[in-house]
Amino acid sequence: MDIKPVLLKSLDESQEYLIKALEELSEEDITWSPKEGSNSIIFILWHVTRVEDIWINRILLNNKEIYESEGWQELLGTPIKESGFQYDIEKLRSWPIPNLDALKRYATAVRQKTVAFISSFDSTNLSRVARPGHKYDTVEAILSHLITEIALHVGQIDYLRGMIRGLHP
Repeated sequence: MDIKPVLLKSLDESQEYLIKALEELSEEDITWSPKEGSNSIIFILWHVTRVEDIWINRILLNNKEIYESEGWQELLGTPIKESGFQYDIEKLRSWPIPNLDALKRYATAVRQKTVAFISSFDSTNLSRVARPGHKYDTVEAILSHLITEIALHVGQIDYLRGMIRGLHP
């Protein structure tokens, strides 16, 4: 069975929810968090985009992340070599808030690489270990985790939007 269409459909569906969740949000909306130590919409979007970039470009393609190679870190002004994973309150407080339009362009560039990778990979190589020394990091496990993480974080963004703006029209 070729799983590529399923993976691509899942990514498309998550993208549709994300686009709708980000509609008509103000800077105040995207930077709001329910309490100190909670993530904002823009932080979650940055984190999930960084994670996708890392898994696809650095781990599966064995290239530099486009965050670094295409200069997104400088454009966004966010920390290099970080993804927001396990940030504490101090790191969240000091995290520089990027421009949302620039972050959306970075997310689009990352997604294009992801779609190109999924469209071109050989499904018979799903059991290939992508990182030597990490026997559980097969292509299959990484793609499964990535799809789950994207859906999880898009759901968080949509939930925060609901807290701020209520239900979608």
